[in-house]
Amino acid sequence: MVNAVAAFTVNHKVISAERDSSRRVKPRLVTNLKSPPVYKVIVAQLAASVIIATVFLIFSGVVSFYSSLLGGLISTAANAFFAAQAFRFGGARNAKKIVQSFMTGEIGKFIIVVGLFALSFAFIESLNGAAMMLTFVAVQVVGVTASARMNYTPSIKKN
Repeated sequence: MVNAVAAFTVNHKVISAERDSSRRVKPRLVTNLKSPPVYKVIVAQLAASVIIATVFLIFSGVVSFYSSLLGGLISTAANAFFAAQAFRFGGARNAKKIVQSFMTGEIGKFIIVVGLFALSFAFIESLNGAAMMLTFVAVQVVGVTASARMNYTPSIKKN
């Protein structure tokens, strides 16, 4: 028979202690921490895509606009896929699943980027490649910058 004795926090980690049948107290780590708010990075990338594409529309015309928007959306879609895969699991017990989900996310991100660029260049006749690539790179930089500036302190999920 197992009885919960106490719950306390140590360095933002919830620890609970249980007594087993031999009446010894065994600490147990509870892994119910919130995932980082990666959706904010995706929103920042979408906003950057629209802003950069609008600047291209004003100064270079419609072809540069949709080429730029397409480059930004390719970057954002690939990063959204990666974020969805990478943060599916949490906790020390899921370490192997976490590593696998990061690998799946990164491979999927690469396939999405290569595939969407290939489809764009193959099927869109009038395309400004420079605007598309420039926006793609700029939106990648926005993603890295937003991730670095994200203020995230792990906290406990509220059920």
